[in-house]
Amino acid sequence: MKRNLFLLIVAVLSLAFIAGCHKDPLDMGKVGFLRLEVKKGYKTMNKGAVESFYATVTVVYSDEEEIAYNCLFTDPNNTGVYSNDLNEGDRLYVRKNVEFQLIIEADIDGYHVVGESGTVMYSDDMDLTTVEIVLRAGQTRIAIYAPNDDEIFGNYVVAYGEILENVSQNPIREAGIMLVAKSVYDTYESPEAFTFENENNSNNWITEYYYSGGHDEAEVSSVTKFSVVLRGLEPNTRYCMRAFTFSEGDTSLNYCYSRVIEFSTNNNVAHDISVVTNDAGNVTIESVDVAGRVVLLDGNSADSIMEMGFAFDTYDNYVANSSNLDYYRNNSFLYPASDVSTRDDVIVFSSTIEGLQEGGTYVFRAYAIFREQPYYGTVKMFAVPQNPENIRIQADEIASVLTSSYVDLQGNIINDAGYEFSEIGFKYKFYDAGVTPPSSASDLTETARGSVMSGRFSSRVNLPIVNKTMYFAPYAITTTGYTVYGDLSSAVSIEPANVPSVSMDPQQSVSNLTTHSMTVSCYVDANGRSDCECGIVFAIDTANHASYDTVRKVSSSNGTEEFILNGLRKGTSYTYWAYVRVVDEFITTNQYSVNTLQEGDNGPGGGIIFYADDTNGFALEYSTSVSMGPETEEGDSAIWGSTAGIALNTDAPSSITVSGRTNTEAIVSYHTSIGFEGEYAALKCYQSTQGGKSDWYLPTSVEMQAMINYLNNIGENELYSPYGGFWTSDEQNAGNAVAFVQDQQSWNLTQGTMAKNSLLSFVMVRRF
Repeated sequence: MKRNLFLLIVAVLSLAFIAGCHKDPLDMGKVGFLRLEVKKGYKTMNKGAVESFYATVTVVYSDEEEIAYNCLFTDPNNTGVYSNDLNEGDRLYVRKNVEFQLIIEADIDGYHVVGESGTVMYSDDMDLTTVEIVLRAGQTRIAIYAPNDDEIFGNYVVAYGEILENVSQNPIREAGIMLVAKSVYDTYESPEAFTFENENNSNNWITEYYYSGGHDEAEVSSVTKFSVVLRGLEPNTRYCMRAFTFSEGDTSLNYCYSRVIEFSTNNNVAHDISVVTNDAGNVTIESVDVAGRVVLLDGNSADSIMEMGFAFDTYDNYVANSSNLDYYRNNSFLYPASDVSTRDDVIVFSSTIEGLQEGGTYVFRAYAIFREQPYYGTVKMFAVPQNPENIRIQADEIASVLTSSYVDLQGNIINDAGYEFSEIGFKYKFYDAGVTPPSSASDLTETARGSVMSGRFSSRVNLPIVNKTMYFAPYAITTTGYTVYGDLSSAVSIEPANVPSVSMDPQQSVSNLTTHSMTVSCYVDANGRSDCECGIVFAIDTANHASYDTVRKVSSSNGTEEFILNGLRKGTSYTYWAYVRVVDEFITTNQYSVNTLQEGDNGPGGGIIFYADDTNGFALEYSTSVSMGPETEEGDSAIWGSTAGIALNTDAPSSITVSGRTNTEAIVSYHTSIGFEGEYAALKCYQSTQGGKSDWYLPTSVEMQAMINYLNNIGENELYSPYGGFWTSDEQNAGNAVAFVQDQQSWNLTQGTMAKNSLLSFVMVRRF
């Protein structure tokens, strides 16, 4: 029952709150609302190319199996309702005939948002379904709204709050809004310190109660939205405020707070009263609802208000009278307030204006007569919609069977009355065989936009790559927001003759395989289509395929396409497959598996991988050009370099994330600059092209220690130096460098220093 009630509250709040208030989904108690379209997987079930978006969606099956997907939800029209952005073709593919839920987790505007759907199940006769989910952030159930610009003055502000849910389950005793200057708020350690529990400088606080004790409990429990006037503010000052409620149980006190919002006062110090004009509401061809508010200041009472109402006129007359809308100066129509509600120092009044002209534009403002002096609110404007019944729109006939990759739908709009349109085109949808066809044009969900014009128009629709049935209807949207539909078409069969294809050779599909990346290739035949998307879908090879990722591109030609897969884990088995997609239909290859490299494997340069870091996404391999061991008389050896001066200008690195490549390049550059002609360890590494790679370098002491740790961990000691140790690229001073010195009995290597002109062994390292 509570869930259903909350869904209702969110749906209502998504439409409006108090006329004129700014709306933000997270303002409403940090609550959003998501409508998500979910599509049944085509033939290959979960092998459809799962898109990668912004929020994590976990599909929870009845057998407690969990599969995580991704889903994009945005608010492109700033409506206060989050919806799936279907223009990107973003859908979630799930199994049929299995019960599941959708659990949403996302970060929006700095809030961690969660939501959960009811139980959903697909059947054979379903294609798409819509799932509605309430999104909540934290436990806050009281909201605060950004104040209206015309209710912010130099000495006061009208603030609005709303009680969304009483989390304490005890009667609410107090509710209101508290405020401090931004300079005071910045002294708090956190927003949580701006509470009554932590009140330590109350002289700086301004608190206004909407109610505080002594009220009938039934009256208090019915309150959801409230407004208060916070007085005593300073002009041109930044303030912070938040709404609160207080409930009292038998053994506990419970304050509930909204988020903190900021605003700035202006230099307009108001006295007596102020008048606010709300936005027009319920604008129809016949009438409009208007509303306003009077805020009483300086202790004045409602008895001093002699008259309240609305000055109203056409926009043309408003302009002709030099933009005046003072009811006593021109011929504007007067509409008295028909509904008045007074509580404390705020008077709310409204009226309904009738007799409007279709397609006309009007202006209005609220006014009040206070002690024989008129006061006005801001001028607001609204447009009366045009009657869509006067618009005739029709589509040309097309073939009953289509075999091409696209179809150009054409139509005609008869606009004798001169209506203006913001959008013209076709609505359409593809259906599987046996699925119930649409009953009206409004059931069609896809849009092909055409030219914004009167008369003839055309829209191109790309056809799917499987047999489908298409229905379509022309539509037009007037500049005032009305949508007009033409007649729904008859069924049109899609029998594609130019279906694209994709293939993959499992023996040659993977190249450049490393610990954290690989290149996957496939052969794509677009079959002449320009709207063919191809890509690689990959996942960690587990029973549930817990998370899918996709790399994609658009291909309109035939040939081999390569995709680089990054962000992989070392030593992990990945399942992958290739796909082509046209519209929302997929053709896929078989699934294949490959293991990423790990410590102990041969690296891309032919060396041995001794370190792989999943967090930072890199690995290290080492190589000795001559096999060395206790029986070897000679290995790769060289001096460190010249003792004439300092080669490096940096301290020795202290982290494995610092590469010895920088040191090596600096050492080579220094010796070149002084004309040093002898061979030295850094130069030999720098010039090596082993394994076809030219990025070998002399390791840092940290990298060298990681190599020794690796060998010790696997119980081997492959590094033996007939010269007593191994160089690193770390410099100690002008005469010495850091080396790992070998014990002649145990062969253990210990970090120390050696003279730069000493002959020591070295190993080459490369990072990938």
